[in-house]
Amino acid sequence: MFLKTEQFEYNGVSVTLSELSALQRFDYIKFVSDAEQQETTKHDVVHINQRYLETASLLVAMSLWHSHSLKGTLASPETEMQQIRREVMLGWPADALNQATNRVLYLSGMLDNRHDADPEQTGKAEATEP
Repeated sequence: MFLKTEQFEYNGVSVTLSELSALQRFDYIKFVSDAEQQETTKHDVVHINQRYLETASLLVAMSLWHSHSLKGTLASPETEMQQIRREVMLGWPADALNQATNRVLYLSGMLDNRHDADPEQTGKAEATEP
């Protein structure tokens, strides 16, 4: 396949993350857009965290689906991804979910990660004052 992959390790457990396919990217953006349109004036910490966890778990499930054992076993890819999403929400700590979300967004070209890169590798070393 053409999708980029990366091993993600957290607390001694390793999984393969994949970039989103074009269709998954479309579905993810639509999900986020629809969620924003349905937002009420709730801006409390609990509501914000709930929305983030819902969005992040969907993104990670979409990524994991490409190499998951459920792929091709249920009625539809959407059903498989929902099952994987449930597994993620039940079994992943929030920190692992956050880290995996950032990696999937980066793999999918939806997040610029250059600020973490070594300046010599990016060719954009900053000038320092004497």
